[in-house]
Amino acid sequence: MDESINKFKRVLEEHHEWPCEYTFKFIVPSKSLDELKSLLEGIAHSEKDSKTGKYTSVTATVTADCSDFILNFYQKAATIEGLISL
Repeated sequence: MDESINKFKRVLEEHHEWPCEYTFKFIVPSKSLDELKSLLEGIAHSEKDSKTGKYTSVTATVTADCSDFILNFYQKAATIEGLISL
């Protein structure tokens, strides 16, 4: 695991008591939205298109059992072309 991931894991562990609610926020090119939605299958989320329609912001809140769940989710999301994690 690289140092930035280890640091993020430490921050998650220090600031959250598991299980807890965790909110993911993403901006994704609209052409890649379906790919993100497949990752979010079964997870309640909201979507808002940009003014031009080129991008969609997505917010999803989950109950996470541990920091590893969050890290794994971000790693899967990072494979989506053009996705920005906030």
